[in-house]
Amino acid sequence: MSARHIQIGVFGLIVITVGFFLLYPIFSLLITSFETNEFGRPLAYGVKNWDIIFGQIKLLDALWNTVSLSATRTALSIVLGVALAWLIARTNLPGRQWLEVGFWIALFMPALPVTLGWVFLLENRSGLLNVWLMKLPFVSEPLFNIYSWWGIVWVHMMGATLAIKVFLLVPAFRGMDSSLEEAGRTSGANVWIVLKRIVVPMMAPTILVVLLLGVIKAMQAFEIELILGTPARIEVYSTVIYRAMSQEPPNHGMASALSIAFLLMIVPLVVAQQWYSRRHEHASISGKFRNRTQDLGRWRWPIFAIVLALLTLMTIVPFIFLLISTFMKMFGLFAMDQPWTDAHWIRALTRGDMMRALWNSLRLGVTASVSGMIIFAGIAYLVARTKLPGRRILDFLTWMPALVPGVVLSLGLLQLFTGVAFLRPFYGTMGVLVVAILIGAVTVGTQLISGALRQIGAELEEAAWAAGGSRFYTFRRVVLPLIAPTVAVIGLEIFASANSAVAIISLLGTGATQPLSILQLVLIDSGRFEAGAVAGIIIMILTIGSAFLARYIATKAGLAAAN
Repeated sequence: MSARHIQIGVFGLIVITVGFFLLYPIFSLLITSFETNEFGRPLAYGVKNWDIIFGQIKLLDALWNTVSLSATRTALSIVLGVALAWLIARTNLPGRQWLEVGFWIALFMPALPVTLGWVFLLENRSGLLNVWLMKLPFVSEPLFNIYSWWGIVWVHMMGATLAIKVFLLVPAFRGMDSSLEEAGRTSGANVWIVLKRIVVPMMAPTILVVLLLGVIKAMQAFEIELILGTPARIEVYSTVIYRAMSQEPPNHGMASALSIAFLLMIVPLVVAQQWYSRRHEHASISGKFRNRTQDLGRWRWPIFAIVLALLTLMTIVPFIFLLISTFMKMFGLFAMDQPWTDAHWIRALTRGDMMRALWNSLRLGVTASVSGMIIFAGIAYLVARTKLPGRRILDFLTWMPALVPGVVLSLGLLQLFTGVAFLRPFYGTMGVLVVAILIGAVTVGTQLISGALRQIGAELEEAAWAAGGSRFYTFRRVVLPLIAPTVAVIGLEIFASANSAVAIISLLGTGATQPLSILQLVLIDSGRFEAGAVAGIIIMILTIGSAFLARYIATKAGLAAAN
């Protein structure tokens, strides 16, 4: 048997394994979508769930809210994200290294505590900022209402929606050869013309991946919409699914039908993205690679002030006000006598379940991030740098988990680990949560690393092969150092997801393996906002510390190139 046949056999085994773990939950949901029996009754099948979802006027309203909210914040965040990523990676913006860390922190800050911080500040009547402003003689009613359409957009923009665009685009911009920018400047084009005419077209495949991921994530989001949209009677597609899952008894059939319908709507966009990327990919890192920063001139410091102010709103403001709320006897209530207390912190730090959940979060984050960097880099290399048959199938498979809302994918994973005999002993272990986090992160991880690989010129690997290096040796000594910044970024993103994940592990975390994010959701859902805020602050401190540690390691390892 030739080496080629062995490679194809091993690759086929990888495709089958990846396909099993990614497709089984989706096929399980497809079957569940045709289950018409009530919860706990004998199984019965039909098209009742599909008739319901296509006949609901209320669902059409929720779909319109989903599209309008997603389109608004995606459009705003991609424009700002491209500009900010370019400023950090390609210009002499002052303090750009630490500004980048600021966006890492903004991404790592979990949605629930950030939302609580903004509610504390901008709630319609009792929000601290509204209370302060109404003391002015010319202000007679609250100026801000966080429970609104624009309130939802604002919290998303100040949370992960913008931060993840910067987080994912900076490595791609940093890996772009500056010779084309320099040619544009030499021809007389100013900085903004170069950005529009040269940089954005070169980065179009990567930007398209980030844009598509943003659209999918925006349409799946439900925590912020659930908290802020419910008082304003704003339903979105994901909250309709969540309510079907959480009602008594739960309607898993309808939730699954809604999720499969969502998948069918998004699949054409994924196919279009892959078609575009294959026809517009080009290498920007070659043997003559140069990475010089662009001079912003007199705009350096004004732009620095604007970016710093934006980061202050995204990180310091929600953190401070959430921290204040943890020392209040009742969340957001200043009118009572002696509103301050440290009892919530004392109880939290002496609770066994809080400390156990914190330890679980650390184990989950480290294990998932290390495993993810290895697995995703391997899959991306097979897809982007080999000619093996079936690589496009593997590439398409990695998109599948992103097309199913997390809370429903959690149901599919529950059915996977309880319905497949050889996986059943693993249910209730930390390994199940690691698999869930990796499945949830596989789309972002593999697509971004694939984008970085496609920027590398083939002549670098060919030179190594000509010198006698094997494919594995070439990957380890030539390719991996070039994509290391992107791989490190993906590892950080996985760690952040593991610490803040709620939806995808909501049905999988038992008492012994329950991470801090699930404990926080339990506390908030039971009305213990103060204890939930304490858990949120602990998560924030953990993720902020990891961001600084990651930056330190990246700098020492030489991964923060061009900074």
